[in-house]
Amino acid sequence: MTSDTANSRRPLFLVLIAPILAKLHLILGWRLADARFLESGIAARVLRRSLSTLDPNIAYTSQALGHRAALDWLSGTIPWWNPYSGIGMPLAGDMQSAALFPPTLLLALPNGQLYMHISLQVLAGLFTWLLLRRLGLAPMACAVAALLFEFNGTYAWLANAVINPICFLPMTLLGVETVRSRVQAGARGGWPWIILGLALSLYAGFPEVAYFNGLLITVWTLARLAGLAGRQRAVYLARVALGAVGGLLVAGPILVAFLGYLPDADLGAHSDGGFRHVHLSAARLITLVLPYGLGRLSDPGTAESFGFWGAVGGYTGVGLLGLGMIGAVGGHLRSLRLALAGWVAIVTGAIYGLPVVNAVVTAIPGVGWAVFFRYFAPSVSFALAILAGLACQDLAEASKPTRRQWLGFAAVMAFTALALGLAVPLLALKPYRTPWLWGSLAVTAMVLAGMAAILRRPTLESHRRARWLGGLAVAEAVLLLLIPTLFYPSAGVLREEGIGFLRSHLGLQRFYTVGPIQPNYSAYYGIAGLNHNNLPLPAAWVDHVVQQLDDNTYPIAFDGRDRLSATGPSAIDNLRRDPDAYRDMGVRYVVSIPGKGPFDWAPPGMVDQVQRPLALADGDTAILTLPAGAGRMPFDARRGHVAAVGLHVSSLKNGAADGRLTLRLCVGTMCADGGYALSDVVGGSYILVPLSEAVPLAGDAPLTLAVSRVGGRKRFGLAMWTAGTDTGRTLTLNGGPITGVEPHVAFALVAAEPADAGPTVEGAGPVFRDDVMQIDALPAPRPYFGADGCHLAPVSRERLAADCAAPATLTRLELFMPGWKATVNGREQTVAADGPLFQKVDLPAGRSEVVFRYTPPYMGWGYGALAAGLAMFVLGMGQGRRRNLNDPR
Repeated sequence: MTSDTANSRRPLFLVLIAPILAKLHLILGWRLADARFLESGIAARVLRRSLSTLDPNIAYTSQALGHRAALDWLSGTIPWWNPYSGIGMPLAGDMQSAALFPPTLLLALPNGQLYMHISLQVLAGLFTWLLLRRLGLAPMACAVAALLFEFNGTYAWLANAVINPICFLPMTLLGVETVRSRVQAGARGGWPWIILGLALSLYAGFPEVAYFNGLLITVWTLARLAGLAGRQRAVYLARVALGAVGGLLVAGPILVAFLGYLPDADLGAHSDGGFRHVHLSAARLITLVLPYGLGRLSDPGTAESFGFWGAVGGYTGVGLLGLGMIGAVGGHLRSLRLALAGWVAIVTGAIYGLPVVNAVVTAIPGVGWAVFFRYFAPSVSFALAILAGLACQDLAEASKPTRRQWLGFAAVMAFTALALGLAVPLLALKPYRTPWLWGSLAVTAMVLAGMAAILRRPTLESHRRARWLGGLAVAEAVLLLLIPTLFYPSAGVLREEGIGFLRSHLGLQRFYTVGPIQPNYSAYYGIAGLNHNNLPLPAAWVDHVVQQLDDNTYPIAFDGRDRLSATGPSAIDNLRRDPDAYRDMGVRYVVSIPGKGPFDWAPPGMVDQVQRPLALADGDTAILTLPAGAGRMPFDARRGHVAAVGLHVSSLKNGAADGRLTLRLCVGTMCADGGYALSDVVGGSYILVPLSEAVPLAGDAPLTLAVSRVGGRKRFGLAMWTAGTDTGRTLTLNGGPITGVEPHVAFALVAAEPADAGPTVEGAGPVFRDDVMQIDALPAPRPYFGADGCHLAPVSRERLAADCAAPATLTRLELFMPGWKATVNGREQTVAADGPLFQKVDLPAGRSEVVFRYTPPYMGWGYGALAAGLAMFVLGMGQGRRRNLNDPR
C-alpha cells in the first residue's frame, strides 16, 4: 500500500464512520430514537426534556407509512395503496411515505428509521468526497467538506422525508462532473450518476427538496461551462440533459403514481403560490450562526418561537460559514465558487425576506408553492461545504493566508454581528435570555477566536493550518447536531396491549381515535383507523370529514385532538352529535385517553376546576360536611332526588388502581350507600357511583359524604380543590382536619331523572382500558362488505367469497379512486362509485370469488419509462477509463 493511498483511505474511513460514532448513544439505546415514543400516543412513562426534532412527521408519515410500505414489499406487494388510514388512500403516490425508496426497507427493522438516517448521512458524506476528488482536491479537503455536509443543520433539526433526497445532490453533481471530464477527454457517456441521483431524489419522497436541489444542479452545470470549448459546451450540456431525462424516466413509476393522484387530491396550502409572501423573520437570522442562541428546539414557547420552529429548515454555524466565505474568494474554479457563493447569498436572502431577492426567487416556477424557506436549507449547507473544502485546499497550498482570505473571515465576523444586531428586539425580551444564549455566544466566540488564531499563527505549516481550521469547523458541526439527539427520551414503555385488542376484535371494521394511536399508526400496526395526517390527501375524503364528521378539525390533520377553534366543538362533541356518521364509515371502536371516553359520564361545571389529589390508602376515610344552608354550587345545582354520586378519581401511579371505593351520602337523616371497583380507574377520570336508594335533597338539611377505600396497595386519590372563601364546608381524613389549605372533594350529585341528559348511544361503552388508552365500542357499524340477499365470507380486505340467491350489488367501504379494478370469478368487473366515497361491483347469482386490486392509472407507461431509463443508464456507462475511487481525476 502506497503512502498516498493510505493518506486517502484514512480520511475516507473517518467520513464513513463518523455518523455511526456520533449516534452511538442512539444505537445502543441510551436514548430512544424510535419515533413511537415521540408521537404515536401509545408510549407511557416517557422521560423527555425537550424536542429532539422539529417536524412530527418523522412519526406520522415517515415512520408509520414507511413501515407499512416496507412490510408490503416484504409480503410481495407493491405498496400502491394504504387501506389503514382514513377510508383508504394511495400510499406510494402520497410521496412522503417514500414507499418505493430502497432504504425504506430498513423501516421493517426495529429502530430501522435510525439506521436509515445514518445510512443517508453516510451517503451524503461519501458522494461529497467523491465529487471533490473528481474536482482534484486533496483527501483532507474532501474529508472536511464531506463531514461538514453529513453533519449539516437539516440533518440535525429534521428527520422526516425532507432529509431523504439530500444525499443525492452530490451524487447527481458527481455525474455532471463525470460528463464534463469525459467530454474533455473525448470519451463517451458519463451520465449514469445523474440518472441514479435524480431518480433516487424523486423516489426519496420529498419532491420539493428534489426540485430545489435540481435548481442548484442547474446553476452548477452552467457554472462549469467555463473552461470548455464551444463544441465541448454543447456536448456537455446535451449529455447532462440526457442524464436528466434518464433520471425522470427511471423515476417513471413514482411520477405516474404521484402525478396521477394530484387531480383527485387536496394539497392544503400548496396551491396558487400560497407561500410566495412568507419568509422567516430577519430577527431570527441569529439562529443561522448560533442555532441554539434563542433556546432549544421549540424554546421559549412563545407564539413567535412556535411559528419560527415550524418553518425553519436548518442552520450553518459559524465554522461552516467562516470556511465557506474563505473558500468563496479563492482563484481556482473561480466560476464555480462565485456560483456557489451567489447561491448562498441569494437563497439566504429569500429565506429571510430580503426585499427584491425574495420576490425574484419566489417568482421561479414552483418555488412559491412550497415551503421554500425550510426546504432550501440543505442546498445552502451543501454549497458552503463545497466552498469550505475549497478553502482547506487553498490554505494547504499557500504559505500563509492571503488578504482575500482574511477578508472572507472578516465577512463572517460582520455577518455574525449583523445577526446579533437584528436579534436585539428578541433579546430584549426575558424569555429569550437563557443559559442557551450565553453558552452559544461562548461557543461561537471560541470558534471564531480559534479560527483567527490559526490564521494568524505565522509558524504553522500550511497543511496543518488547513487541517486545524477544518477540524474546528467539523467539531462545531458535530456538536450542534448532537445537541438535539440528547433530548430523545431517556426512558419509556410502548403499551401495545390495546393494539392487540384491536387486532383481535376489529376485523375489517375501523376505529376512530381522539388521542392515542395517532393517525397513520393504524397503518404501522395493520389495523384500519379512520383518522389521517398527511399531504396530499384524497379531496373527496377531506371534504366528507369536514362536512360530515368533524367541522372543527384541521383538514390535513384529522387526528381527533387538534382544533381549528379553541372555542369550537371537540372531536368527542362531534362524535356524540352524530355517531351514525361514524358508523357509516365502518367505525366499531373509539380510542381515547383513559377516563376521557366519548361515552363516559362527566358532570357539567367541573371540567375547568384546578384539581389536586387527596391520597387514600386502605382503610382511609374522607368525610365532607356541608352545613344546612351552605352554598353548594355547582355540586347540587339540580334539586330533587339523588340517585348517584359522581367523583373525580385518579390512580397516582402508572396503571390501574386496586381495591374498592365505598361511600355513604346522608342528607339530614336520610342515607344511602354505594361502591365502585377501583380496578377500573386508570389515570384520572370521572366515575359515577350509583346509590342503594334515591335520597331526597333539601337545602335546609346538612349533607355528609363519606368516602372510604377498602383493600388495595397502589396509590389512589380523590380530586379536590381549594375554595377561595370560607363556605362552611369541612373535610376530614380519618377524623382529623386537613390543614394548610381548604380542600373539597370534587363531586356531583346526580338526580334520578336529569332533565338535561345528553345524547346516549345504546350499547356503547368501554371494552378495554390501560394506562395509555381506553377503547369504547360503537355498536352496529356498517359492514365493510355488504350485499343484500347474499352470504358473504371475507378472506381479507381485497378478497371474499359471495353466495347470492339473485344478482346483487356488492358494496365495499373503501375509497373509490381511478385505478381500482376487480375480478369476479376471474373475469374483470368494473368497479363503480357507490356515492361520493365508496365502491361497488355487480355480482351474479350463485357463488362468486371476488378480488379487488389497485394500481395507479397509466402505470404501464411508468414501467415502460423505467425500462427506457435503465437502458439509458447502461448506455451512459460507455467505455470510460477505469479508475480508483481515490484517483482525483
